[in-house]
Amino acid sequence: MKSIKLVVAAIIGSIVSGCSVLPIKSSIKDNHFRIENFMDDRGADKEYVYLMCHKKRVTTWSNPKQFMAGKHNLWVKALVSKRDTANSQRVAYVNFEIELSAGESYTLNRKIDDEQISIWIQDSENGKVVSKVKVAKLELPKVVDKRLRREQCESGTI
Repeated sequence: MKSIKLVVAAIIGSIVSGCSVLPIKSSIKDNHFRIENFMDDRGADKEYVYLMCHKKRVTTWSNPKQFMAGKHNLWVKALVSKRDTANSQRVAYVNFEIELSAGESYTLNRKIDDEQISIWIQDSENGKVVSKVKVAKLELPKVVDKRLRREQCESGTI
């Protein structure tokens, strides 16, 4: 009898934890907007474009988050690499000064041309570009740039 309870508990636990990792879109809070980071890691190349900062600290790629609507200074990081090639990682950083509206959902997007990347923010629903398109060179990551990235996050609004 005890083993049946354990099996049932394990099944329920796996169902609950399995559902918690799905990218379920919740409603947007009052006076907030949602921003979704970009990720494509299904092919030979891995591409990530994401808000570099959260709570004014350097962060990594994350699921969609909500922030207060209004004017923002956003730092965005792009990270591109080849899946099976050592030391192929390239990064680029851009800064957006933009006003984002309450109740809206936005997505970071990109286009890569050789060693350059174009990055923009678009409306998630209709794909309309809502920011300037920023172009940056994809470069090898610097060994020591932690202080610079921290200062950039401190200067941003998120």
